Amino acid sequence: MEDSSQIEQHSCIVVHTAEELLINAAVFDSTMFLIGHLSITSLYSWKTILLAVSNLFLWERVTSSPNSQMITGSLYQRVVELSHYTHDLASKVFIEFNTKFVRRQNLMLSTCHTASIFTPESSEQVHQTKLEDLLKMTISVLQAWEEPLKHMVAAVAALPDASDVMLSRAKELEERVLGLLEGLKTIFNRFHPGVVENDYTFWNGWSDLQSSDEATRYFALSNLHRCVHRDTHKVDNYLKVLKCRDVHDNNC
Repeated sequence: MEDSSQIEQHSCIVVHTAEELLINAAVFDSTMFLIGHLSITSLYSWKTILLAVSNLFLWERVTSSPNSQMITGSLYQRVVELSHYTHDLASKVFIEFNTKFVRRQNLMLSTCHTASIFTPESSEQVHQTKLEDLLKMTISVLQAWEEPLKHMVAAVAALPDASDVMLSRAKELEERVLGLLEGLKTIFNRFHPGVVENDYTFWNGWSDLQSSDEATRYFALSNLHRCVHRDTHKVDNYLKVLKCRDVHDNNC
């Protein structure tokens, strides 16, 4: 049996943790506001934002607090907002690339490399998928973009007429996808504590991005832009459903 002083000490630890997390939440909100006004080359690196998100997710481990459900809801809200911003960023990069480069070529786009990952397509299928399975599918989709996004950024940097804004957005997109991935892995640890398996998805587009033929390079890059736009939209929709289920018990 713990005496009253020990119980009081533990309670203070929980309160202190909650206070720290609320401060982190404020930092997160302020940083998100700054994103709209600062480029990726600014002093405010995405690593700062990722750190804030990682700190926020630490609340998942504080299971003894009576307000844990409220904090979990706040975390999901911020992840959903982050996901929405990521998809919006992917849309901007996709549109700019199409406007400047795709019109020059008669391109026939190929299947996305993530097509091999089984994911529900219709709204009915999404809602019929177990929460844990849907979360794992979402993680698999984001994991499949770790390698392609690195090469996409390099390919955009090599484009003769790519603007600084386009390159900055491509770099930021890579970092945001990685940030979302880490956040979702943290959530998944509630179901299976430990390291989340990396479900490798084969991507064979690297050689086309390095091709000496301009049309081949544009084809590969256009396909990547289209696919990351599609997949970030899919992830965004899945996260909204996950939040509804996990936080609101499907009552939304």
